[in-house]
Amino acid sequence: MTSKKDCAKRLGIYLLIAFAFSTLLIVLRKPMQSSETVSFLVAELFCASPAVASLITRAVTGEGFRDMKLHLNLTENLRYYLLSFALPLIAISVMYLVPVIASGHSSWLSGFTPANVLACVMILAGQAALVSVGLLGEELGWRGYMNQKMQPLFGTFGTCLIGGIVWGAWHFPIDIANYLSGSGTLRYSLETAFGRLALLACFGVFLMWLTQKTGSVFPAVVAHFIYNASQNAVMMLLEQGNIPEDADLEGFTEAFEYVPFLIIGAVFMVLLLNDKKKALQTA
Repeated sequence: MTSKKDCAKRLGIYLLIAFAFSTLLIVLRKPMQSSETVSFLVAELFCASPAVASLITRAVTGEGFRDMKLHLNLTENLRYYLLSFALPLIAISVMYLVPVIASGHSSWLSGFTPANVLACVMILAGQAALVSVGLLGEELGWRGYMNQKMQPLFGTFGTCLIGGIVWGAWHFPIDIANYLSGSGTLRYSLETAFGRLALLACFGVFLMWLTQKTGSVFPAVVAHFIYNASQNAVMMLLEQGNIPEDADLEGFTEAFEYVPFLIIGAVFMVLLLNDKKKALQTA
């Protein structure tokens, strides 16, 4: 069994490497603005940096490459893959649609026809099967490595909380680089950064639960992809509706933005703690 000291050492090395890569968005900000090639390469390196950091850490510390959670087990885990697809899509839909309906503007949802919704779901399903593997660059690091090292140190609740904060903080260079490039005010950048941090901390609980249930990072990869892609999908359907040009959609969603993910975080935290309790009782 790995000692807490070894876990702390490996976690420290991993985070140092992952965050060092993320700062490239700031350091190479100007070359990225002047060259699409540089921008593409740095962006790809940023997205893959958690996975790269985990591989480097495994090599440097002599830990090896066991238990990387890279098996699919589709037959045994099919219900978890379905949940990883459905739950983020439902949560994002609720986040956007409930405020619109509650404010008495259900007529704006004319774009949500059965045919449009079905087409949207099918497109997302195809993308999840083929395109979502690109997010392995994150999940191999966060759920496949970081969470494993955090649990002996911080327990289940601490791992979800601290891990969510780390995951959110890793995105901060995006907001800093955008601000330095003149995109938005400092206040807007900070609000975006800390808002994302709260959402990711809650959503990360679900991703951790999926990984523990399946022993694989791939359900978390699918859920992560749907979390990202469904926001654009729902907005595209909204834009097909009878929405006035002066309508402030962001204003409608802001008040309700965190509710679905707060619920997800609370529910799956309870499930994680119950699973841990059962494991201790049977040990």
